[in-house]
Amino acid sequence: MVPGTVQQLTILLILVLPGVFYQAVRERLRGPLATEQEPQNRLVRAIAAGALLDTLYAVVAGPWLVRLLAGDGEGPLAGVLRRPREAGFAALLLIVAVPSALAWAEAVWRRRHARAQYEPTPTAWDALFRDRGSCFVRVRLKSGLWVGGWLGSRSAVSAYPQSGDLYLQAQYRVGPDGGFLGKVPGTAGVYVRASDIEVLEVLLAPSAGAAGEGGG
Repeated sequence: MVPGTVQQLTILLILVLPGVFYQAVRERLRGPLATEQEPQNRLVRAIAAGALLDTLYAVVAGPWLVRLLAGDGEGPLAGVLRRPREAGFAALLLIVAVPSALAWAEAVWRRRHARAQYEPTPTAWDALFRDRGSCFVRVRLKSGLWVGGWLGSRSAVSAYPQSGDLYLQAQYRVGPDGGFLGKVPGTAGVYVRASDIEVLEVLLAPSAGAAGEGGG
């Protein structure tokens, strides 16, 4: 439902946005969680976090917030219109800064008290290619066909929660035994879906010269 009035939009911002910023920073620091990938779950968690933060705001600074919004009682947002700078500062503080700081503090506390260190990389696919430099990649498809190529700066690798796939900027011919036979003439790259892969190997370039040849 799209807000139809300024009051409805204000309520939406107050209820949802603090939770949205809290959840975004929390996910950034802890990594994506499987239970939060469904849109309805994310919305419910954002509303719940926002409602909790709004309750805390009302307890700590309720009178000040009412004066800021209502002003002298001339309208629901009279105070905002009269003091836009103060209202903007309050919105930045309560909607962005406080939720983000709470999410950061929670992440720090969890790291200090966790029995084992949490690894934010969600899948082995992401761990394999995260911060990976240029290299050769060789894959054997489920059909038995070998495919190889150069993973360089113009290549691309998907990340969770997207389905795994891989684009190698230059394709190489691969023999039946998996040996590289040379670059495919006129190659513009090769695309492989992770669901089609049976075995994937990462091979470091034997020398800087080979790396330069592969990246061309």
